Amino acid sequence: MATLTEALQLAISDHRANHFTRAERTYAQILEKQPHNADALYGLGVLTHQIGKYQLAEHLFNQLLKLHPDSARGWLGLGNLYQSQGQFSEAITAYQNVLEIQPDSVAAYNNLGYALQQQGKLEEAIARYQTALEFQPDCQEAEVNLGNIFHALGQLSPENQLDYGIANCNLGITCQYQGDLKTARQYYHQAIALNPNLAKAYSGLGAIYQKQDQLELAEAAYHKALELDPEDGEVYLSLGKLYQTQRQLMASASAYRQGLCRVNPAYAAALKAYQPLNVPPEERLPPEVSMGEVTIGGHSFPTVSPVPTDQGKRPFWTVIVPLYNRQEFMLECLASLLRQWQGEEHMEILVMDNNSHVPMFELVEAIGGGVVQYYRNPQNIGARRNFNLGIALSRGQWVQVLPDDEYVLPDFYKRLQQSLGDCPDSVGAAFTGYQNIDDREEVIFVQYHPGLQPGINSNWLERIGVSNPLNPCAVVIRRTTHEQLGVYDPANNYTPDWELYKRIAAFQDWWHESGVLACYRQHSNNMSTEMFLAGAQGDQYRLGIEMSAGYLPAEVVARSRRHYFDLCLKQAAIPLKAGKMNAVFRLIQAALKIDSSPEAAQKLFAWLASDGASPVRTVLVEKLSAMPFNDSSETKDFFFAILKIDIPHFEG
Repeated sequence: MATLTEALQLAISDHRANHFTRAERTYAQILEKQPHNADALYGLGVLTHQIGKYQLAEHLFNQLLKLHPDSARGWLGLGNLYQSQGQFSEAITAYQNVLEIQPDSVAAYNNLGYALQQQGKLEEAIARYQTALEFQPDCQEAEVNLGNIFHALGQLSPENQLDYGIANCNLGITCQYQGDLKTARQYYHQAIALNPNLAKAYSGLGAIYQKQDQLELAEAAYHKALELDPEDGEVYLSLGKLYQTQRQLMASASAYRQGLCRVNPAYAAALKAYQPLNVPPEERLPPEVSMGEVTIGGHSFPTVSPVPTDQGKRPFWTVIVPLYNRQEFMLECLASLLRQWQGEEHMEILVMDNNSHVPMFELVEAIGGGVVQYYRNPQNIGARRNFNLGIALSRGQWVQVLPDDEYVLPDFYKRLQQSLGDCPDSVGAAFTGYQNIDDREEVIFVQYHPGLQPGINSNWLERIGVSNPLNPCAVVIRRTTHEQLGVYDPANNYTPDWELYKRIAAFQDWWHESGVLACYRQHSNNMSTEMFLAGAQGDQYRLGIEMSAGYLPAEVVARSRRHYFDLCLKQAAIPLKAGKMNAVFRLIQAALKIDSSPEAAQKLFAWLASDGASPVRTVLVEKLSAMPFNDSSETKDFFFAILKIDIPHFEG
């Protein structure tokens, strides 16, 4: 972990950006090292309150107040926690403690007013709101809460009701952005009570219901929003995602299409002009292409031919979406592209169906007809060859291979095109930051690429050569780079991206576009999950290292071996937790093949001696007991014996 100060700054930054999982993990790591760190106690208390871990939040705030009884923020956080659970008497006491310590606390006066209001003590509540406004005349929350009391007392004019309805809605939007969904929901309901024609209040409620898996309520709220504002494309896009979650894929495609027509005029025009061809899906075969070959570092890689000069003006982008059987996330992926598509000269979108059991054409056509080109291979040619075929067919100056379960965020292509349009010819590829999300769209990891400057970084080869911090959803490659240095290695099942990125970095510059502009989805239905449980990734790490040893500096390769030895031992916890002992030993064997240095031996012995590795020691003794050791080096014999353990082959 970084220094505690840096870690705290990262946790606070993630917390403010609503990246709760990563922020929670970082706060917890800080408290492991410094259990009395007031900032971490407070930050984690607020965060656990936000995500509904109320008992833990109360414990953290009480710990903070035990250490610092005069912590105004500690009492305020505890008061907010009590208030959110309807414990208004306890909340009032906490807020009063804040005001004894900090008599000008606007937040305490406002929140105290709200707690009193909930107890029916309206005159006292009015006084607290008015005091808050004396200290801060532009305090919107106190102003709105005061207006809500006047409404309850029948003292608001019809015109003021409409204005306060809008103000409640705006506060709901603010609270929703901050992750306080319960308060946001209350403001939206109050907004509707004051002004029943507020479409934004209904769409905000729909988003909250959707996030809380109350999908029927979400759908009803979205439809009410569209009844009030039929041209709100964002609501249609939210409906598209909702229907996707429910596996109503044609309804999802229809909603996405209606939303895209409203937010992207170029897409709407293409859809209007589209004349479908009467060609069955099975006849939409890709054209035949010829691949070349280049030898780099003693290994041969396929290359693609240049785009013929007689094909007219080329688009800036080609985005390739490979498909094979999986349907549940494809529409969201395509919608993220089509939202940014600005015409044929801007972007070419190729969908490469690798002979799915059921052709995907109908779904692709439902959202992408008129824009997306669909090809279906007559037989499955393997994932990497399918990628390479798409690259060979591409006409864009820059190419992206975007997996169907991932997507790009708004402005991905706009920002990169602004940078790459006039970048040096030495730049062969570019990347942005990205975030990992789960099946519920919760952010569980963010890759910011700390330490890198926007543009070209001279130390990039050393970084990418050691390990892979990139993800295909956040990478674009110049097409001429593929023509010169090749495409994906078809024989590499797990690390083809990393190997390709290293190959490019060995000969060309990479451009770093700062910011998080893409999403990688972690879920059970992907190759990584299966491979991690089987412990098969270690052999692929070794392949990725050894293939690039011929063109990378020796010190970079050595550092990479050390890194992936450590990673194999760390990732052994995954199959170990699942009780898959063969997979654990497969990873240990791979680690020893990656790095068999004396330093690696010490690390392995230390790992085997740890409490968590106790089941491994037991099985290891059983497996080694019948293996005779010779008179040479004990360490060497021990390693040799481990490598001789017979592990069933993994079919990836």
